[in-house]
Amino acid sequence: PLGLGRRLVASGIPDFHDKYPDIEVRLRLSDHNVDIMKEGIDVAFRLGIIEDSSLRMRGIMECERVLVAAPKYLETRGEPTEPQELIASKHDCLMLRYAGAREYVWTLQTADGPRKFEVHGPYDTDDGDVLTGWALSGRGIINKPRFEVEPFIRDRRLKVILPDTPPTPVQFAAVYP
Repeated sequence: PLGLGRRLVASGIPDFHDKYPDIEVRLRLSDHNVDIMKEGIDVAFRLGIIEDSSLRMRGIMECERVLVAAPKYLETRGEPTEPQELIASKHDCLMLRYAGAREYVWTLQTADGPRKFEVHGPYDTDDGDVLTGWALSGRGIINKPRFEVEPFIRDRRLKVILPDTPPTPVQFAAVYP
């Protein structure tokens, strides 16, 4: 994930190199899943469910996710108070999509356990920063790791919605052959 790579991985590379000077690092950041075997990559960092069983995984941290929207969007479209309203009220749920991504499903933590909601929106992107920009401009609701949108929540440019039924957290992990 591009945002996570910029914020967490890239900042740690100089310290890693100081500790292991014989290891050369070639950092490649992308929101796309890459075939690390085919592309000769030694280790990749992934956010989400790791589905390739031929890869080993080492969990690094669990990432809390939140649904957020700009106050402008909520003023014009209303603020959902239940997850079903995302669908019934036809809210604009903006999606991060790339080849191989799940269809338009958000898994939220409900009182009855995790539940999948098939959401819809007018457009999607394969770039997490573009997605955040659309939300900031009042174009819809996004599902993002909290650390990526926390500055915008703090300055009230984005508001957390449905805080009692947040998206399920995802694993940030290193994967390798």
